[in-house]
Amino acid sequence: MFENLTDRLSHTLRSITAAFLQAFPDGAALLASNSLDTPTVGLIGRAGDTRFAARAGRPDMAADFGLADDFAVLGSFIADSAALRRFAGDAPLNTDDRPWVAYRAPRITYAPDTAPRDRLLALLGEVRVDGTALLTSAELAPRLNAYADARRSYLDLGRRTAPSADPAVMLARVGTPLLAVLRQSPDFQPAAEPLRRLARALETRDPAAAQALLSALARIRPDLAAR
Repeated sequence: MFENLTDRLSHTLRSITAAFLQAFPDGAALLASNSLDTPTVGLIGRAGDTRFAARAGRPDMAADFGLADDFAVLGSFIADSAALRRFAGDAPLNTDDRPWVAYRAPRITYAPDTAPRDRLLALLGEVRVDGTALLTSAELAPRLNAYADARRSYLDLGRRTAPSADPAVMLARVGTPLLAVLRQSPDFQPAAEPLRRLARALETRDPAAAQALLSALARIRPDLAAR
């Protein structure tokens, strides 16, 4: 659980969240990227019942956010307001007259107790998005929940995998697990992109392996398997 981590960042993040919820009680949190080394969490304020999926299906929705598709936008959310309230707990508010975070920032920056990737995975293990609360369409909720599960699996795989410049080695290490992640959620395009890159890298060296990988990818997401 995130609160059991010894790193002091857990306390500052809770303080920031608690102060944010004072101004935006219906807010939510999103993960701005899938980076393990520089994870960025954004807090999004809302006014009234303006659930984010009200815009789902709009042709320019993903373009507004600079993302690949609508589910890349919706799937970025990692916590609804209820999850944020549970996460903040009874943490002290970070305010102008009590700058809790500013006092702790030097220690967090120069003497962290844990790695960013470990803090990120711990955070994702604690917070959750209730699809029915975040989305206007109940039909999309199972897909959003599957997307969240796939993201956790994808990041955990990245945390555990040693990189290699050899595409054949990387295919052996991540090929099957990434296909499993994509089966969890065909909407989770970040799992498909590394597979496509590996297939392109192997085209000349091992065309049979490259074609087998693209065929496996096509069985899950035909539209993403094109070279």
